[in-house]
Amino acid sequence: MSLLKRRFSFWISTISIIICLSDYMGSGFANIFIRLIPPINILANVEPMRHWMFDYENNKWGASSSILLEVNFLTYFIFFITWFLVGLFIDILVKRFRRTIQLV
Repeated sequence: MSLLKRRFSFWISTISIIICLSDYMGSGFANIFIRLIPPINILANVEPMRHWMFDYENNKWGASSSILLEVNFLTYFIFFITWFLVGLFIDILVKRFRRTIQLV
């Protein structure tokens, strides 16, 4: 299978891994992008998940910034699974669209 003919779930998952690695290496933009994604943004306001996902004590970005927080592994995992499911949903829509075009 050619690399360009891969499914959306592959490409979106690959991009999410690149974003997670970029954040792990210290990119502030990747940290903001991870923090503002809807499942992570919603779970960050729930009290037990808040301290499992972000490290408030060891904040390398400075105490004054509220969006740039140290991210734990659970946040990377939720970010990856979210984008993988989005890719699967797009793959299912594309498959159904192709099937309906063949029927017509």
